[in-house]
Amino acid sequence: MLADPVFAAVPAHLNPVVQGDLWLAWIAREGLTALALPPEAGGQGGTLAELGRAARSLARHAPGAARVLWAQRLCIEQLHAARNRAVAEHLLPDLIAGHRAGAGLLPASGGLLACRAERGWRLHGRLGLALNLQWSGFVLVVPVGFEAAGRARVLLTSDDDGLRRAPDLAGAGWHGTRTAELHAQALFFRDDEILDAEDTPPDPRVTEVDRVLRAALLDAGVPV
Repeated sequence: MLADPVFAAVPAHLNPVVQGDLWLAWIAREGLTALALPPEAGGQGGTLAELGRAARSLARHAPGAARVLWAQRLCIEQLHAARNRAVAEHLLPDLIAGHRAGAGLLPASGGLLACRAERGWRLHGRLGLALNLQWSGFVLVVPVGFEAAGRARVLLTSDDDGLRRAPDLAGAGWHGTRTAELHAQALFFRDDEILDAEDTPPDPRVTEVDRVLRAALLDAGVPV
């Protein structure tokens, strides 16, 4: 378990782009992305209580870094639980190592609709605010409504054509978190990028990781 003096040494930078990448690399290097994740998934084990204590301590020293941790760790858990194992196993090592960011949708996000296209789907709509959209590249798990075909959770990436991003939120509380509004405009994706049907019961671990991290940050006065 990391001691408070370690959290006091979280790197700081005036440039929000550099700051976000520094935070993500630091969080991964200190093992926070792997904490409470099973070793067979590339984690280091540990308990959710330990993860919550680490997030609370981090939030007291660097609120923005704690928000980045929430998004990164939740995205890791979503992929760890996904039924699409090929996508999950391809991305998890980079997410755990901090080489790629895992973005998180903030509450009151919008809705997306997928329409059938040749060899895949076209996605349209407003996602709303997402956090941890780092310069190094990011992935994001989003719920999507399919034209006459129910709903599912889909993986989007910063490389997708048609993913539009507004300027980052301003303000000291968001510095380095790379938080911005996202829209999809005729974004193409394939069937093999679908992670789960949304009517699949949510994995209780994903719900619990989200709850533990949100509670820890809120306890430190840092809501997400």
